[in-house]
Amino acid sequence: MRGCSGPALLFIRLFERTGNTGYLDLAAEALGADLDRCVLNDRGALQVDEGWRLMPYLDVGSVGIGYVIDDYLAHRDDDRLRSAARAIAPAACSTYYAQSGLFSGRAGMLLYVAHDPSADADDPRIAAHVRRLAWHAMSYRDGIAFPGDTLFRLSMDLATGTAGVLLALAAALSPAGASLPFLGPSHRQADGPARSGRHLEVPGRAAWGSDPGHSVPGPQRESVLTRR
Repeated sequence: MRGCSGPALLFIRLFERTGNTGYLDLAAEALGADLDRCVLNDRGALQVDEGWRLMPYLDVGSVGIGYVIDDYLAHRDDDRLRSAARAIAPAACSTYYAQSGLFSGRAGMLLYVAHDPSADADDPRIAAHVRRLAWHAMSYRDGIAFPGDTLFRLSMDLATGTAGVLLALAAALSPAGASLPFLGPSHRQADGPARSGRHLEVPGRAAWGSDPGHSVPGPQRESVLTRR
């Protein structure tokens, strides 16, 4: 959102519309500039180094770079970018993220994992993210909602709140898939439904709290978070 991967995405889309490979050259250069700001953490995951913290997230972190790298690699192979993509993948699979939102939280990690063509509804990475989204789910009116950035109040918006969580769940669990508009159609939309109608077994109310110290009561959570 605030680095060179945004222009790289623009160049990739221009290549797709014009066939001019010069745009891919520009995209590779832009992605390289963002990767120059990345380092490996102690788990071997590639993240953006902000000088005082490492960031994995979709908007200002390595997962956002990785999303655009995947689009680039669909058109042209590149050893550095392919190696970076492998190192970014673990950044989207941590147990803990402080927030639930799409741009700077777990929902963005879920969207990224769902973008992987090898992922389906039975993928343990998807099941773990869906289950752990319940850590932040809160009762609101007749359903649930999620807190926004800094967790001070509920948010309904796409970037930080409930709408973004819903989009990520649709990307992971809906047979038709889902994606952010500027990131283009997911592989499931492009190649057809990748899942059967089989229900993903995500723990319901009886199993909330299977991760120590976390409990989210209420039937509404069960019905929403286990819906395909």
